[in-house]
Parts: sequence; C-alpha cells; structure tokens
Amino acid sequence: MAETFDNASVRLTTADETDIYQAPTGSGDVAIVLSCMVANVDGTNACKVDVKLTNSSDTLQSFLCKELSVPAGASVEVIVNKVVLTQSQKIRAEAETANDLDVTISALEIT
Repeated sequence: MAETFDNASVRLTTADETDIYQAPTGSGDVAIVLSCMVANVDGTNACKVDVKLTNSSDTLQSFLCKELSVPAGASVEVIVNKVVLTQSQKIRAEAETANDLDVTISALEIT
C-alpha cells in the first residue's frame, strides 16, 4: 500500500456547499485527514461555517462543525485530531457569506 501526503485549498466563493477534499476512490483506499483549517479572509466581519463529512453522493454522514463562527482575520482548526475517510468520502463546507473563508485540508492517502 502506498502512502501519499496531499492537500486541498478552496475559497468558498458561494454560500452553497462546496467540495473541499475527497478520499481516493479505489477499493479499500482510505485517507487520514490531519488538519482542516478555516481562515476568515474578511478583515471586518466574522463568518459562520459548516464543515461536513459526506459520502460520494453528497449525503450527510456527520457534521465536523455547525455554524462555527470564525472571527474576522482569524483562523480555526476544525479537526484537532485525525479523521479517517473511507473510499470516496468527502469533506464539504458551506460559508455564511461568499468569499469570506478559505478552507485548507491536509491528508495522508493510503492506496
């Protein structure tokens, strides 16, 4: 089994759910999410964020955070410990306000 470090960074340009990261799609593949950092790039206003774990069809499996307020000009670590994603599971995020939040995920993929 190969181990590869990966990352994904996305600006939430809409107030709709957005894919941030998807685990590898091969049979038996997994990803260990090491970090999920949400940064508020708006220098004036706080912004709420939902970060979700879904299956490959975007069906909610759990919230990693719900309506978490990220202060203006600050960042918040959503995943303090590791989260294991099985084949094709996704991390998705939704911002209260478009263009206020950047989300960065670091993961170890095992394929």
